[in-house]
Amino acid sequence: MLNKKDLLRQIEGKSDEETKQILEKNYGINWCIPEGTCKAWFAKVFIYCSTREFEEELAFFLFLVNTFAHLYHVCFKHEDTVSLGCTCPCGNKQVIVYYSFTRGD
Repeated sequence: MLNKKDLLRQIEGKSDEETKQILEKNYGINWCIPEGTCKAWFAKVFIYCSTREFEEELAFFLFLVNTFAHLYHVCFKHEDTVSLGCTCPCGNKQVIVYYSFTRGD
């Protein structure tokens, strides 16, 4: 996974559309909220072995959300996130983070 500096270097000088393509291709980010919708919910699944690994992945994901939400004309409020965690039968730990956006137009 790229770190913050690598990603910022990769998108330097790119148009908004080119940046969106990079985010979709490399991170699966394609936040599309239909016109007129007040709030749209999304989910992100984190599978990890250690708490540190989860914290790093979550921090990077929140960096992506906070840095690039404006490209999609949406507003993110951290207070609206909900997390559910479990340990799968195979031993992997999993957290599902539900988060929402409102239109930022």
